[in-house]
Amino acid sequence: MSTILTPVSLWKNFDDSLPTEAKILSSKTDDGIKTEYLSFYGRDTGAGRVKIYAAFGSDVSAPSDDVVILLPDSAETVDEEMMKFFVRRGYSVLMPDYRGEWESADFTVYPENVAYANLKRCGRYKDFVDEDASKTSWYEWVAVARYCYKYLKDRGGVGKIGVVGIRDGGEIAWKLASSVELACMVTVCAAGWKTYSGYCKFGSQEPVLDDERYRFIAGIDSQAYAPFVKCPVLMLCSTNDERFDYDRAYDTFSRINENYAALSVISYSVHCNGCIDVQGTRDMFLFLDRFVRERQVFLPKPAVITVVADEQQNLVARAEFDPQGVPEEFGMYMAEDCTDPVMREWTPAPYKGGSGHVHDFYLNIYEKTAVVFAFCYARYTNGFTVWSRMAVRKVSGKFKNMRKKCRVIYTAKSGADSFSIADRSFALGGVFLTSEAVLPQVVEKSDGLKGVYSVCGLMTFLFNNAGFSPSDDSILKLDVICDNPAEVRFSMQDMESGDIFTAGRSVAGGLWQGILLESKDFKNAQGMHLQSFCKKLKFTITCGEQYAVNNVMWL
Repeated sequence: MSTILTPVSLWKNFDDSLPTEAKILSSKTDDGIKTEYLSFYGRDTGAGRVKIYAAFGSDVSAPSDDVVILLPDSAETVDEEMMKFFVRRGYSVLMPDYRGEWESADFTVYPENVAYANLKRCGRYKDFVDEDASKTSWYEWVAVARYCYKYLKDRGGVGKIGVVGIRDGGEIAWKLASSVELACMVTVCAAGWKTYSGYCKFGSQEPVLDDERYRFIAGIDSQAYAPFVKCPVLMLCSTNDERFDYDRAYDTFSRINENYAALSVISYSVHCNGCIDVQGTRDMFLFLDRFVRERQVFLPKPAVITVVADEQQNLVARAEFDPQGVPEEFGMYMAEDCTDPVMREWTPAPYKGGSGHVHDFYLNIYEKTAVVFAFCYARYTNGFTVWSRMAVRKVSGKFKNMRKKCRVIYTAKSGADSFSIADRSFALGGVFLTSEAVLPQVVEKSDGLKGVYSVCGLMTFLFNNAGFSPSDDSILKLDVICDNPAEVRFSMQDMESGDIFTAGRSVAGGLWQGILLESKDFKNAQGMHLQSFCKKLKFTITCGEQYAVNNVMWL
């Protein structure tokens, strides 16, 4: 009979006392940063010990004893540029490979009896617990992290240790932080609930939970580990990430060990298409500075939101910020009806007014909207930003500030907040945006006319908002300008089938040009036409030249 192991019972007898016998395989110095490539031993699997491959980066002239264990996503390995990013911020970094067998020359070697720890050979051992949680890829990956921690404790010249985990690396970090003494933990798009993957929190369907699913929830899903973490936690979340359900992130955040809950923070990045924005990245380093480097950094409490009707019968969201601090900037985002967090389009809610630490924002929803979502942020004078829990309210009745259906989807007067970046490759490691210049922005072009632009391309889900939705025979019109003659590519991804349909238009340089697009203009790789715009679509605009887009509407 298979056993349901909990975080306590799973790791109770784990042996991390074996000597690591570390060896430096090679080293190099580049741009003032020294990188050592290491090999050291991990746990004994009964058929031999895991041989861990990792890299240690530090400043050549002043190596820091403040160290970050950097855990990449499961399909990634040691990333020198990512390591340098942290070293330049004053930290030494240990970054292991845990994905195992790969085409590269150097990787962590797992004994054959745990061959499923190799990502390429994991089979069901990553997403299912067919026997018990100790016989999974996750168990072996966390064991690698445990021995990384031991290596650092044995290394010498190491002070406080924090961990930063990216996506699957963040899921590992939750488990590491529940079993060893860390200064703090930062997770990036990682909050557990993998058992519920594909099931929207606010949808009508729930997964069928059998014994196997209960074994996964109890021993692997990170929300089960949140009550056991032994350090403060910063959760960096991004909207519209296909692999991360930010709707459930706060459910994990609310479970954090009560001894550290008041020191923990949750943060959201909007319009970044699954990446962490510059502010979220800044918060990460402020958080690490507070707990790893022990600097004085004020951590405000999260704001509290209530959705109410004001005295004029307008629908508003009321935010109550931390009265102990003075925010230098704050704002509210809202979304309507869409239960799928990947496709939900967040737009800024107009500010109504307020005083002290209480402020109101108009929720100008479409008149037929059934559910409204809202969350807010506040940035304080030290640069740290905190976010609220997402407020969700079913709409009943009529409100003065409800809007009619509109065929105009976007104009430059709306700013850039109707679009997200399209291409994540501009982000460091595909996750950290290091410059605000890559985000969508309004730029001025010919004759003083303005439009929206991003070097990463533009992406929106706004077509799915019922207040802007097309009819069967709608034609999409938009104005485009390119600095030089160029090909502008438009794509529609059917979010249900995954099919991508594209269309291209040649645009003359230096002049605004009106473009008309019918659904039949979009073709997939097999030459099939998009049947209709009345689908769940992701719309993307890309161009190799400097460009701008304005006046997007349905005809």
